[in-house]
Amino acid sequence: MAHRELNGGPPARAATFALHGTFRWCMRLVVAALLGLAALAPSATAQDVARLDRAVPIAAHDGWLAWSARGADDRFRLTLRDPRGAVTTPAIPSRSISFDVDLGPGPRGVVAAYSRCREEVPSSGGGQLPADYDEGRGCDAFLLELGTGAERRLRGVSTPTADETWPTVWRDRVAFVRSYDRAPTRPHLYVRSLAGGVSARQPGGTRRVCDPERVCTDPRVSRPYALDLAGRHLVFGWAFAGRTVGLDTEIRLDTIGGGHRRIAREPGEGTAARAIGWPDIDAGRVFFSAACGNPDLGGCAARPELLRYGVTSRLTRAADADPSSLAHARDGDLTWLLVDTAPKTECQGDPAVPGGTCVLRAVRPAFR
Repeated sequence: MAHRELNGGPPARAATFALHGTFRWCMRLVVAALLGLAALAPSATAQDVARLDRAVPIAAHDGWLAWSARGADDRFRLTLRDPRGAVTTPAIPSRSISFDVDLGPGPRGVVAAYSRCREEVPSSGGGQLPADYDEGRGCDAFLLELGTGAERRLRGVSTPTADETWPTVWRDRVAFVRSYDRAPTRPHLYVRSLAGGVSARQPGGTRRVCDPERVCTDPRVSRPYALDLAGRHLVFGWAFAGRTVGLDTEIRLDTIGGGHRRIAREPGEGTAARAIGWPDIDAGRVFFSAACGNPDLGGCAARPELLRYGVTSRLTRAADADPSSLAHARDGDLTWLLVDTAPKTECQGDPAVPGGTCVLRAVRPAFR
């Protein structure tokens, strides 16, 4: 059954709870697939550095690694591993959900960018990644300098009439998702200078799909996620209602002040369907994943892979994969993965294992 309705304007936030519930249900199908992220099987060069009991986003840059660790109080704290292997927890407020963290070069060294909300979106539960961060209220973007531990709210990015999430920084530039209070179901992508000025809206992804009779899918469930900025290039995942029950997924690449292209697209239904996501851009190449579109269906025929796309060559290369990994980041010649050593238990084990069953692992994929 497809998500189909005649075109219409977005409702007020108070009238969108049913829609958000539908989106959250669909997004869980996508997230379940993306949390079944394609990964190489452990090799002799694999290195495990941490153990977790929840699936969370991870980020890596210049030898640094970042993730969210759940404490005994059921709150998540940003956790950092420096290039020497030392693990620390910066003195910043915790969240009731995992951090939408990204690492990159800032004006004065490596920085972490993330959001925090006055009213966080309810956790999707079961260890699944809450991909609908923008459904929180009072969400602002923050920057943490890893060298000094100094945190600051990003003024100009953070506004009183909108929610800003998924921030990503590259030197003096920041990209982010903004959802206006007057149209909370229509988030947009923006880029601006950290020094100030005007925020420039970027194209985004597919909002709706229409048939020959001009009956279109609902544009209000479309969402960007997992942004990564590098120079003039912004890469991101995009989920939207296609012609099936599940959400279709795309990987998009914007060139700021230039072109916009879709790198890949996958439908959201069927045992052969794959969900694509968690893109990272490094050294002129985009790295992303493809995993089973609905891992709850037995006999999934989708081929899990890690994929590498050349920005200049426009060629895509793949590495064979194992669906036991739940999150992905790229740093130099290393791919960082969150791997569940007890597959399909969402990092908790069955029965539950103290400390969890997921490990942060570094591997070197062999792209062909």
